[in-house]
Amino acid sequence: MDIKGLITELLKQNRLLTPLEQDILDTYNELSKKPLDRNSAIRQSQKNNVNHPDIFVEISAKPTTVLKPWAAASDEDVYSNLISQLEALGKRELEAHRNGQ
Repeated sequence: MDIKGLITELLKQNRLLTPLEQDILDTYNELSKKPLDRNSAIRQSQKNNVNHPDIFVEISAKPTTVLKPWAAASDEDVYSNLISQLEALGKRELEAHRNGQ
């Protein structure tokens, strides 16, 4: 099982999810949709940007990131953005567990 699958399974076992855990699950669920539901994926990405502005800044600052309006973004761009967000959200969750939160 990959790290994303492991985190998802651990989160599902909790009865009460934190807002961060809910964002992780929602993002993972968007990425699992085949084919990609572009509008729903964009809404999830926007939600993550609002809930975690520091992650938005972190992803935006990467040299491989090209900022563009959603209308100009390809489906691959949208998917890639969600992958980056999921990785950052997962790191944050792991850090919280390591710090006993």
